Amino acid sequence: MVILGVSPALAQMGQGGGPVNNMGQGNGQVMGQNMMNGYGFDQYDNRFAGFGSMTFEEVCNNFGIPVKTALSDLGLPEDMSTQLTILEVEEQYEVSGQEIVSYMVMNTKQAQTSLNARQRLLMGQQAVQAARGGGMSRGMYFMRQGRFAYGNYTTFNFDSDAGEVSNFAVSGDMIFDSVTVSDFAFKEEQVAGATAVYEGAESQILLHDNPMGTMQVMAFADKTIVFDLADEVEASMDTTLSDDLKDVIVVKITKNNFEGYLTVFKNYLASDTDAEPLEGLDVEVSDDRVTVTLVENSVVMFRAIPMEPAFMQTGYTYGSRAVYMHQVLNREIANGRVGAELALRAGGDNASIVNYTPMGLQVMERDRDRIVLGVDSDLPEGRVITVNVDNETINLSNPDRLRLRFDGVEIEKAESIDELFVGGNRPLCYLVQENETATMAVYIPEFSEHEIVIDLEPEAGEEGAGEEVEEEGVTEEESEAESTPAFEFGLGVAVLASAYGLKRRR
Repeated sequence: MVILGVSPALAQMGQGGGPVNNMGQGNGQVMGQNMMNGYGFDQYDNRFAGFGSMTFEEVCNNFGIPVKTALSDLGLPEDMSTQLTILEVEEQYEVSGQEIVSYMVMNTKQAQTSLNARQRLLMGQQAVQAARGGGMSRGMYFMRQGRFAYGNYTTFNFDSDAGEVSNFAVSGDMIFDSVTVSDFAFKEEQVAGATAVYEGAESQILLHDNPMGTMQVMAFADKTIVFDLADEVEASMDTTLSDDLKDVIVVKITKNNFEGYLTVFKNYLASDTDAEPLEGLDVEVSDDRVTVTLVENSVVMFRAIPMEPAFMQTGYTYGSRAVYMHQVLNREIANGRVGAELALRAGGDNASIVNYTPMGLQVMERDRDRIVLGVDSDLPEGRVITVNVDNETINLSNPDRLRLRFDGVEIEKAESIDELFVGGNRPLCYLVQENETATMAVYIPEFSEHEIVIDLEPEAGEEGAGEEVEEEGVTEEESEAESTPAFEFGLGVAVLASAYGLKRRR
């Protein structure tokens, strides 16, 4: 697999290489009508009425966004006349009205007092999907617009001057107003595919566009990280997950029916991590703020129980098996016993790979209803990997047909997720299906290089055909010819960014 780089221009484009949501130069009656009603946002917020005829300066003032910031974020010239109307900006600079209205929704500093939390959520979801191309793309990747990164699952702002992540949302629901790292001193960034990496002085921030909304802050010296909670988000210490663990502190994060965890633990990716306990880790929860004290070679991670963007948080309840499985996974990630986590969605070419310990995890093949993974590591003990897929990746209508094989041998299925962390010398797997998605966990007892195949058992009467396809298949040349370069590219960037966290900064 070839790992390629990404130019800044490509990072500003949508999947497929075209400009994101570029609607041309404003021609057409329908387009003009859409702009005048703020592309439908005026039904929530009357400040969008007559949007196209307002001047750029008026719009910025209406939504409390500094004009200079908006010009920079939207890629407009610094010397542009701010008295141009939004329609004139679109015609002269080819920045679409839809882009501008989506930017205003996601960055507004002055919310209408008449809007309730559900209406704000609806607006945010619609703005993100519009900016990503009309809601047609379901893959995982970050689309950048100035300081803002739109993911299908994770969206956020990043201010390099302040070293601050703000407006952090998962599946359209705002979770943190801001996340700040002390003495961040920004050095460089890498935003490509489903991974964003920001490097500062003695620290790194990694964000992933995946159904878990994973965010990691890694410290290579003493650091203080402050999480300011968004409206209606609550935080509470959770001792049940960390009672028996050293160097682990867990904070439960909830909002309506949303559930996730902030977990503080040892950074198992750091090059000189040893068995000695860490001294000085601390967490303080007060009102709408969580303050985390990290020390050298430690990390704080936010990880949600997976939720699809289509679900409204106020109308969705997690199944008890899914909740328990992800509680255990959060605990065992902090304990260093989960090696890596993979998420795949059929609509896009990128895979999200999050490494928790030094382990190689690659997608070797991906077809409808079939995934071939390669894993390798020098770790002396076994680890668990997890795979999160949707119904468009593998047909989940009959989960009993799902088959997992380890080096050609079918993996025994465990009755509980806990069995995978007992140890032993045989592979085990565990699966939970949740609303057309599934999370699979696989215990790998020992390492060198292994292959894991996830596919479907043939239906009754299809055994012969299924075996024939697997044994004869296509030739190596045909397989290479049919491979998808975009998928290999996206995966390569994800792996590169994950490996980025392995380097200790001095």
